[in-house]
Amino acid sequence: MNTDYNLYKIFLYLFEEKSISRTANRLYVSQPAISYSLKELESQLGYTLFYRNSKGIEPTLEAKELYSYVSTAFNILNDAEEHIKNLNSLNIGCIRIGTPSHIGIFYLSRFIADFRKIYPGIKFEIVSKSTSDMVEMLETRKLDVIVDTLPINSHKNVTKVALSKLYNCFAYNKNIMDDVEINKVEDLKNYPLILPSATSSIRLKLDEYMESQNTKLNPILESWTTEMMIDMVRRGVGIGYFIKNVIDTQSDKDNFEVISFDNDLPAVDVCCVYIDDFLTTATRKFVEMLTSDKVGE
Repeated sequence: MNTDYNLYKIFLYLFEEKSISRTANRLYVSQPAISYSLKELESQLGYTLFYRNSKGIEPTLEAKELYSYVSTAFNILNDAEEHIKNLNSLNIGCIRIGTPSHIGIFYLSRFIADFRKIYPGIKFEIVSKSTSDMVEMLETRKLDVIVDTLPINSHKNVTKVALSKLYNCFAYNKNIMDDVEINKVEDLKNYPLILPSATSSIRLKLDEYMESQNTKLNPILESWTTEMMIDMVRRGVGIGYFIKNVIDTQSDKDNFEVISFDNDLPAVDVCCVYIDDFLTTATRKFVEMLTSDKVGE
């Protein structure tokens, strides 16, 4: 269908003005041009749309039917135009972020709170999946940005910006598991372990480190959510692997025993990943906030 939206715009004004001359004045064109456009539209549709009378023109029944559709369509276009203008002014919009729950809660949430204070019209959608799944969503424009720990690999030309370094630890409930005796990482094999999902970035880094220590960990539970892992450790189900400040923020943190080793466990680098050409105005502003030293401290 080859639709000439100009013809429908002229029809819309003719219907509302009931006059060729007033429509011409409103659109800053000549009356013959309006008459020609009307005949062209009537020819395309196969219907007479207006009758002339002493007061000007009167719409036919077909024109009244057509007007209900055309006016709705132009209202939608006007709303869309206004929506886009608002997006640029940061009055409305949505930022879709892919992030693991431990990064979302203990790192990202403070930035979202700061951003919402400045731009209250912007909403956020948070997605927690495997790193590979989130990368696929970013590449297909289902996410605007990923905030996760390295490694993050993509087939697209993505931008990666380092944000922070986080340190990890093993911890357990010392009130329930009171017979734990761990002096080196190899000893972890003797206890039930609660670890992040095997395909998460933080777990991949841990497994790589353990391999360098000639040790392979076999967890009894793997989880995507830090909340589930914390609860299992709190109940004495096993020893969990967390970002250190996760333990520090628990109301019952005195019940948790953090295990120390001679060699530090691998730290993880948090970064934001995005495709520059896909960034909306709101997302670009949010990325600027993430990478600023002055915000969210």
